[in-house]
Amino acid sequence: MVDMEPTKTIQIKRRHSSHEDAVGTLTIDDPRLDGYRPDPAIVQQYVSRKMPNGMTDIEYCMAVWRGDETLGCPARENLMFVGDTQGGKTMLVNVLACKIGEEMGLGVPVPVFTLSASNGITDFDLFGQDKPWTNPETGTDHIVWLPGLADMAARVGGILYIDEANMMPERVTSSLHPLCDYRRMFVNRNKAVKVPGDGFVADVVQANPDLWIVGTMNPNYRGAGPLNEAFSERFRWLLWDYDQAVETKLIPNDAVRTLGTALRQLRELGKIRTPTGTATLMRMVRDVHRDGVDMALYVLRSKFTADERPYVDEVIESRSFKVLIANAAEHRHPLSGSGEHVMDEESPF
Repeated sequence: MVDMEPTKTIQIKRRHSSHEDAVGTLTIDDPRLDGYRPDPAIVQQYVSRKMPNGMTDIEYCMAVWRGDETLGCPARENLMFVGDTQGGKTMLVNVLACKIGEEMGLGVPVPVFTLSASNGITDFDLFGQDKPWTNPETGTDHIVWLPGLADMAARVGGILYIDEANMMPERVTSSLHPLCDYRRMFVNRNKAVKVPGDGFVADVVQANPDLWIVGTMNPNYRGAGPLNEAFSERFRWLLWDYDQAVETKLIPNDAVRTLGTALRQLRELGKIRTPTGTATLMRMVRDVHRDGVDMALYVLRSKFTADERPYVDEVIESRSFKVLIANAAEHRHPLSGSGEHVMDEESPF
């Protein structure tokens, strides 16, 4: 893959703008975008979940991407996945990029332009800005235009991925409104374009028809809040909780899965705030086999805060999880990893 320097000049011909003043052309299959493409091997690692209509998550999301005009469903309808951490949301977005590239016949995944949302994100991150750049060959300083991720995604296509969308301030999400609704365009106030005669105007960009906007959010993060109504209504929402069938395949130790359920119930009761995601439980299974149960539990406990650990310890000790996890790992107990025998999960204690 071709590495892209953070301040490298990317010359983009405005094929979708009324002002064509640039000389280069950046297309969805351009090798210069390889740094934004996920590894296709991720498709083999992903475990799909079943949707309520019987489709897999990939099948359903690809149907949304295609759209169905006969049902009044426009192509590329925006999607928002909402759920707790480590539920597979980001991984699914990358898998979809691979599937879309395959369906488009590109030979590579489509690029995923990731906006990592936070209170510090600005319009510059979205739409670009002038930046200083030093030519490494001549040592000459230049002021160059560094495109923002939303600007690049709109011109090129692919997936504009808004990660943890509810961490973005409203002043930023409102800037994305025209790109996310039926207009599929935005006015880039950061970039001036020369017009015939005297004067300049802000660049007007019409989104590439291959653009798909996908967001994720975790409603339980510190500092996160609800999306404003105007922005949220521009998305089709999908609840993305932890999936028991998926975790049964990924976490072959029933006792570890049941411990995860107990810790999640503690969080729902407000006893702890730290989440216990699927990846955490997968890591614990590996730790059990490599380092033993004591070390695996030590690593697990370490992620919780000092005021949370007494509650975590009470769950582990009162239900003898140390013994149960060891027995399950060594197939000396009905909790053998078959997924057929699960402990009572009604209470965390």
